[in-house]
Order: sequence, then C-alpha cells, then structure tokens
Amino acid sequence: MKKKTVKRQVRLAIASNAGGSGKTTMAVHLAYAVASRGYKVALMELDLSGSLRIFAGLTKAVPEQSTAILFQKKFDGAYPLVPLWSERVKALFAIQGGEALERSTNEIYFAARRYYILGDCLEKYPLDADLIVFDTPAALEPMGLAALAASTHVLVPIKPEYKDTGGFAGLLEWYYNKIDELKLKPEPEILGFVPTRVDLGKATHRNILGIDEKGSKRQEIDPTETLPGQIEGLGIHCFPYVRESNYFLSASGAGLPVHLYRPGCEASKSFDPIVTKLVREMVKE
Repeated sequence: MKKKTVKRQVRLAIASNAGGSGKTTMAVHLAYAVASRGYKVALMELDLSGSLRIFAGLTKAVPEQSTAILFQKKFDGAYPLVPLWSERVKALFAIQGGEALERSTNEIYFAARRYYILGDCLEKYPLDADLIVFDTPAALEPMGLAALAASTHVLVPIKPEYKDTGGFAGLLEWYYNKIDELKLKPEPEILGFVPTRVDLGKATHRNILGIDEKGSKRQEIDPTETLPGQIEGLGIHCFPYVRESNYFLSASGAGLPVHLYRPGCEASKSFDPIVTKLVREMVKE
C-alpha cells in the first residue's frame, strides 16, 4: 500500500477506566499495523503493569531506559526508543513503562507542571514520528491524565460487560471535565470507542451489542438500546467490534502482533477500520 504524505503528527491516547479491556493489545496492534503501511510510529507505555515487555518480547527496562525518564527534570530529549520487529517494519519504536514508572507516578503530583509534563516534553523535544501511541493504565490518573494532555486524539476500548458499559458515562464525564479543567487547546478529539474482547458465545456480549451468534444485527433489538447505538447517539464514532481470539493470547506469549504470529488471520484484520481512520487524520490538511 502506497504511503500518503503526513500533514500532522497524531498522538493517540488509548484510554479506558476499566481493566481488562485490551488497551495494550490495541496499542501494540495499531502501532504495528500503521508502521507496516510505511509510517513512523512510537509506542509509549505509561502503565506500571509493564505488559508491553511481554507483548513485544522485550527485556525489563531500567528507569533510565523507560518512560520514567521523560518525567524527570534531567531529561534532555534523548528518547530511549527501542526498535520493535525491525526485520518486518522499518520505523516502529517503543519506550517501556513498568515498575520504573512507580516513582514518576508518585512524584508527578508535586511537579509544578504535573499533567502537562509529557506534552511539554514532546513540544520541547519533538519526536520524529507520524503517530505516537500512549498505552495508559486503567487508573486514569495521573498517567492517563498526562497522556490526555499530550494527545491529539483518544481511543476508548470497551468490553461489552455490564460493569464496563456502566462506566461508559463516567469516562466521558472525566474526559469533558478534564479538558475543561486543564484548558487544553486544541482539545484532544475522541477518535471513537471500540468494543473489544467480544465473545459471540456469550449472551451478555450479544445483547449489549445487539448482535446474534454470527455477529449479525438482531432486528428485534432497538439499536438505540445497544452500546454502539448509545455511543453513536452522542455523536461519537463506534468502530466495529474486535472479537476475542486465542491468537491474541498466543501471539502476546510469543512477543509478536497477530499480524506476524498468524499472517492473514481474521483477528489481524480487526484493527483495519481504526488504522484507516488514523491514517486519514495524519494526512488531512
């Protein structure tokens, strides 16, 4: 696929107020899929869990080689980027988070610029990337807030479980309140919500999404009562759902995206609509 000319850098915060929604899975696969189209991509982990190390087959990073360094006064613009799957993509790099971020997470509250530190860092020391992806923790503050203040767009993975969908309104309330509180200009745009880890064998998932066991829309369910319908009703885009797949689990264990673990499998195509929209945002005037 021919690469289009990038007009602006997109900084995408993968945000969710629920654990287990597949944020790291989303971040890793979007980063790889966009990089495979010839664009420069940087993936930044802002999560103490350090899941990226497993997903990308990396060794544990020391604080100086992690995103923790970006929150320190001594940071001089030398981003500790490490290449990912360089034999397959030319320009995909990552900075791990993990335990090294614990001190930064505690100290950020005492810093004068607090939640603006990450954004300040990227403004003072521009990163040569067409797309920067922030993988955030389920606890939205403080690192989720730092990502929001540094981002141009927000993507929300949401699992179709009642506890997760119940937090849907809470996440939007947090988003709008924080944008106003932090006076972010320009305001980061919600790229969309995407139902994730969808198991068509579970009635709960089917009912919440308004689909049958084959994934087709159920005519007897009012679309406005489904999760996608409620999201779209607020004027927010809802991407097609991403199905749960054992390939994701196996691929992460091998330190690979599914695109490399099982080339051509249906699971690897799940991210295409999001990738297309991201590229559209990168190339538009």
